[in-house]
Amino acid sequence: MNVTTRPDPMIPCKPGAEDLEAMNNRITWMEMLYKLEGRDKPDHPQRGLYTGLHKRHFSTFPGTDEN
Repeated sequence: MNVTTRPDPMIPCKPGAEDLEAMNNRITWMEMLYKLEGRDKPDHPQRGLYTGLHKRHFSTFPGTDEN
């Protein structure tokens, strides 16, 4: 599958937070990273924090890029 032929589902097409689909995709992405790191576990030192998740994992998944 060539991901360059379709728009990135996490980039909004409308101004601000009006693109609900893109915003929901971002929430889903961050939740997945949060659970992937185990931050949902009571003993995790960063439990409850989403800080740094995208930056830490942006190159983990194929087809992702950071500007």
